[in-house]
Amino acid sequence: MISTVKGVRPWHVVGLVWLANCVGVSVLMVQYLFVFPLPPEATTPEVTRNNIVLAAICTIASWVILGVDGATRAHRALRWTVTGEEPTPAQREETLGLAWFLFKLQAITWGMSTVAFLVLDLRVDAAFGVLAGGTVLAGGLAIATTSFLMLNRLLRPSTARVLELAPPEPGTTAGVGERALFTWGLTTGVPLLGLVLLVTFSPYMGASLERLSISGLVVGLIVLGGGLFATVLFAKSIGDPLRELTTALEDVERGDLGIHVAVDDNGEIGQMQAGVNRMVSALREREQLRDLFGRHVGEDVARLALKEGVSLGGEEREAAALFVDVIGSTTFAATRSPAEVVTALNRFFEVVVDVVAAHGGLVNKFEGDAALCIFGAPLALEDPAGSALRAAREMAERLRNEVPDLDAGIGVSQGLVIAGNIGATQRLEYTVIGDPVNEAARLTEQAKEHPGRVVASQRIVDRALDGEQERWQLLEPLLLRGRLEPTTLAVPR
Repeated sequence: MISTVKGVRPWHVVGLVWLANCVGVSVLMVQYLFVFPLPPEATTPEVTRNNIVLAAICTIASWVILGVDGATRAHRALRWTVTGEEPTPAQREETLGLAWFLFKLQAITWGMSTVAFLVLDLRVDAAFGVLAGGTVLAGGLAIATTSFLMLNRLLRPSTARVLELAPPEPGTTAGVGERALFTWGLTTGVPLLGLVLLVTFSPYMGASLERLSISGLVVGLIVLGGGLFATVLFAKSIGDPLRELTTALEDVERGDLGIHVAVDDNGEIGQMQAGVNRMVSALREREQLRDLFGRHVGEDVARLALKEGVSLGGEEREAAALFVDVIGSTTFAATRSPAEVVTALNRFFEVVVDVVAAHGGLVNKFEGDAALCIFGAPLALEDPAGSALRAAREMAERLRNEVPDLDAGIGVSQGLVIAGNIGATQRLEYTVIGDPVNEAARLTEQAKEHPGRVVASQRIVDRALDGEQERWQLLEPLLLRGRLEPTTLAVPR
């Protein structure tokens, strides 16, 4: 079920067409009775009565045709807007073609009226018959076109719903240029042709120059007003969606990817609206992928990959490595439920990521209950050693305060590393390889035995700037596991 389309009902459609035709008939009758220069034969009471009666018959006949055929079609096409059901494919097609169907129906009724007036008035006077028939045809087509434009505007909500389910396809309807020529031709061009007929046949009907001037002025003003009204409707049918599109693109430019443009046109404008929605959807998906990519590899690595592309290989960088590992994780996992373990580890890594990011580093990888963090790659830092040491001290303090359930050792080292993409072209990973990484892992083992839970090498302390060296004290050299030479250790004061 869907919500009903507000304001769109079958009787609204038929009522609008009836109203437009009543206004048109009234204008034509005023022109016939008070404006047109007529020959003496056409002004007799009998001729006038016959034309008024014929006008009434044609009007009633058109009402019947519109009430039977038009109302039936409108009810069948728009029934879903009342019931709140999804429109069927047949209803979608009929909804999109309803305005055009009613235009053709009006054109037929006005064409039949034209023939009737020609037959009636040609017997009175040839010039009068041509003038009467031409005026009815020109006025009828202008009225049918104007009601067509008004119906398109009235049916915008239902059209939008239909096109939401089945977006418009290129080449299925007339383009904006064809619609503009169609609107101008039937609301301005053809009525002006009627004015030309009036001027052309007036001399043959014995009209005075004064009468002809008044008639031309009145008819010209009517044509001018009707053409302007139709042109405004057409301009709004193009301008309103374009303004909505412009606003939507401005929102996208500002970074708002939650917008959705209503597709309420079955032509080129609708294709543009649907295209903007597809573009925003693709941008939203790309942003989600970018966010997911950044969460997996780190924002700096993601930006670098998006900017320079992705390729295998690495480069030598001077960088600092910080390795943090949970103490007693096996025992912790054995004595807690899986949900508790996951919750504690998430809190643990949340602190790690927050601290490392605050000091300009990158959490390069998670290894079970451990994490490798890099300072100075992929983006260079002015003081990678100082940043890593400050991060280590702050991390140890925050982990003690915020994650008391878990204990962890932190090792810090620095030196030349190879940083880049390792793996295969189908699957690769940004990583850092080098002696500082291995040394940081070995220092973490020592940190697990030290009360402060943080151990660094003398090498990284010596390279730190901005007074960071003074916050560390050196210990005795120690031969770390897997190392060939002793390493002088350092711990926070």
